[in-house]
Amino acid sequence: MSHTDQEFEDLQDQNTLYRSAILDTTEMIGLGIEILTKVVVASNAGTPGSLSPHDQYQAKQTLMYLKKCRDDNAMFRQPGDPEPRTFEQYEHP
Repeated sequence: MSHTDQEFEDLQDQNTLYRSAILDTTEMIGLGIEILTKVVVASNAGTPGSLSPHDQYQAKQTLMYLKKCRDDNAMFRQPGDPEPRTFEQYEHP
């Protein structure tokens, strides 16, 4: 089976798009992990409300960023795709 140059070019373009999406998702996850780690550390220390003003700002900004990414990704959903799971659904499938 032979492939045309156009088919290879199309596959490379698709690969670039997937790679970009993976890098964006990895960044989003990293930001979430960073702030959640700070929240867990404060909670484990018995002072969950003791985040510094900078960390509180970071938490709010990260939440807004994650919500924007979620909304941006929603446009790629197709009819019949399962809805994203909630934490409760993740914990108790």
